Amino acid sequence: MLVSDPAALAVAAACVLGLGVLLGVLVGRAWGVRRMIRSVLREAEVTARTDMQTGLWNREGFAERYEQSRDGRRKSDWPVSLLFLDVDNFKAVNDTHGHPAGDLVIGCVAHLFGESLREQDTVARMGGDEFAALLLGASLAEAVEVAERIRADAESMSVPTGGAEDWSGTVSIGVVEITRGEELAAALQRADLALYAAKHRGRNRVETGDG
Repeated sequence: MLVSDPAALAVAAACVLGLGVLLGVLVGRAWGVRRMIRSVLREAEVTARTDMQTGLWNREGFAERYEQSRDGRRKSDWPVSLLFLDVDNFKAVNDTHGHPAGDLVIGCVAHLFGESLREQDTVARMGGDEFAALLLGASLAEAVEVAERIRADAESMSVPTGGAEDWSGTVSIGVVEITRGEELAAALQRADLALYAAKHRGRNRVETGDG
């Protein structure tokens, strides 16, 4: 039987409209919750790959970015170079000025390292006072020029320690050009050997690997 009462029709229409609005609100909230969950998960993923003290990538994040660059290099011939940096005599900073001063030195070196490179490069704190950078499209010679500029800037840097004297220290850097398809562990080992050579030859130096 059809309803012919105008009032009843109006009530029914209002109910249908209300249900539609309610459904739209519920669907909207569901999508909002999903977007929030995705955002939280993305943020958690980034946090898990970030060094909390410096804001740079950590070792896990660096490894992921390395694999991405290696995959991209299979499709092109552009070079990729790796810098491996270490603060000279860093233990003396903590021993002389205390760990807060050491943390400040690490923060300042991290800032200098990050600001010295391009947005497309990957800069990471690998642990302690060791840092690494992946320079996309940079040959060994170009990477050495970048490393020398960073070394010189670090040498002229002065960091307040809270004591009578500011910290004025140096860094040593090992540089290698990554070979096609090279695993990260192998590249880091070559860069570490170059860094060791820089330390052995007097510190405050840039040395290259065997390429």
